[in-house]
Amino acid sequence: MKIDLDKIKSTIIENGVEEDVAEAIITQLEAEATLEETVEVEEVEEEPTNEDLTDGEENLPKVKYEYVLVLNDKDGHLKDKEIAGWVVQQEENADAGLIVSKISDAVKDQNAGMKRKRNNITDLVSAFEYLKPKFLKSKKLKIKTKDLTRVIISNGKLY
Repeated sequence: MKIDLDKIKSTIIENGVEEDVAEAIITQLEAEATLEETVEVEEVEEEPTNEDLTDGEENLPKVKYEYVLVLNDKDGHLKDKEIAGWVVQQEENADAGLIVSKISDAVKDQNAGMKRKRNNITDLVSAFEYLKPKFLKSKKLKIKTKDLTRVIISNGKLY
């Protein structure tokens, strides 16, 4: 709550305080008020904006990250082989060997329900790129990567 200093002065005089004392009190209150205002101004520093943080150049394009699968190959069966694949999510404890057949069934459902027959999905690559999630939902699958993902093969040792 803020009260005007003139109202405070008139209230002090009405209550029987001498005018000289009232002037001294008002002067002291004014000094305190100006001191508080300068402290508040110093405490309130503006947060830097994006424009302050950049040097005026155009914003750089956002860096895209890719998924990479890391396989543990202790015995070296996959050594010197380049492998790529997709990341698919399924229900826990479901048979992973059925993923390709479930995707095939979802593709058949989508192709059968399409109004235009010119964009039929015919191979696995286009299935991962163009298959709609609503057809995978009934098969309880989620495709996490639409593009081929590189697989890194490791021997399981860090050094």
